[in-house]
Amino acid sequence: MMSKSFIENLDSFKKLMLSNAVPNYVNRYCKQLNEGKWIWFYAQMIEAVMITDELDYLFYVLKWILKTDFHDLGYEMYFYDMTNPECRSESLIKDKYCAIYNQHYHSKFIDDISMLQ
Repeated sequence: MMSKSFIENLDSFKKLMLSNAVPNYVNRYCKQLNEGKWIWFYAQMIEAVMITDELDYLFYVLKWILKTDFHDLGYEMYFYDMTNPECRSESLIKDKYCAIYNQHYHSKFIDDISMLQ
């Protein structure tokens, strides 16, 4: 299992994201980032790492999230959690954050789902 130490500072984050230790799709995404986008993505990942215990699964989910023009990684994780049948038994989001994220994102999720139908 991957250690959360990569999120301690921007330099360690960049080093990991550009290494062979992450999936190729993460590496490709990061290679095109400018400094401002690096800082933004780092801030997004701090939250993502905080709300999950499943880092390997987080990196697996990034395969779909990084293909979109996302603005809020926390919401994308919530959306994935709500729509992926695999998450029904084991949520990507820690239990202590589920209620908070449900309260914060549920209305947006309902709106987004209704637009897809």
